Amino acid sequence: MRSLDDLLADAAAIHRGCVCPGQVLGVRMAMLGCQLLGIDEPTQGKRLIVYVEIDRCMADAIAAVTGCRLGKRTLKHMDYGKCACTFVDTSTGRAIRVSARDDARSNVWRYASSSP
Repeated sequence: MRSLDDLLADAAAIHRGCVCPGQVLGVRMAMLGCQLLGIDEPTQGKRLIVYVEIDRCMADAIAAVTGCRLGKRTLKHMDYGKCACTFVDTSTGRAIRVSARDDARSNVWRYASSSP
């Protein structure tokens, strides 16, 4: 998988050109979900379906990293108001749910070279 900084740049490109805490969370969550499922190139094909539980910046970042989109029917919005998402590998049937810790938003800049 590409680096955090490269993926953040992709997320920023589709999100008003700036990086915000929600995007950092979304990129990191997408990277982790794909890693745990063993998917190195999530943008290839329709192997991955992602259920996002919030309609905020995090969802844009997850879409940027995974290539999943509402129009491709690979990104599903479940409005639970949670900073969480579920990654489903359609070829293996395995799924993993990733949720942000309560302190995640205040710690995002430890993981990204961009500053708020």
